Amino acid sequence: MYIRTRNIAGGTLMTCKDCGHAISVNKICESPIQAATDMLKHMAAHNASRAFAAVEPVMRPEAEAIIPVN
Repeated sequence: MYIRTRNIAGGTLMTCKDCGHAISVNKICESPIQAATDMLKHMAAHNASRAFAAVEPVMRPEAEAIIPVN
């Protein structure tokens, strides 16, 4: 999730709470669709990494012998 932060120079940034990735609000104003796409991709990457981090490896079941019936 993104939060709004300000830097010392007075610029406003949208900063990711998880990793600190920041996007300038000026960039968001100049190209809003591209900035929104970048933010959604970034959040999706975090969600995907969380989803796969908690999953245990899948064990393949043992092969069973099939006896033909005549």
